[in-house]
Amino acid sequence: MNDLMHDLYQEAGLPLLEEPESGKVFMDLHRYDEDHIRRIKEFQDYFDKVKTMVKPGCSQEVLKVALNSLSSLVSILNCMSSSPNLRSSL
Repeated sequence: MNDLMHDLYQEAGLPLLEEPESGKVFMDLHRYDEDHIRRIKEFQDYFDKVKTMVKPGCSQEVLKVALNSLSSLVSILNCMSSSPNLRSSL
């Protein structure tokens, strides 16, 4: 029976059917995608909160902290994206 399954996978010709563990790899990628999407939504939620706090009429202190924080974040992300040696584990 084991040889029959092996022959079926070898003759199928499709990369997803080459190994019985391909389903596991697919599920791992699916979980990675779900986690990535969840983190993007979390980022969007934080950004929306900042936009509601920093608007005309907010205090100078709130505006200054938001500007400094976002400026630092953009600088860090620019460095990460331009350097070939640094990669995010997101």
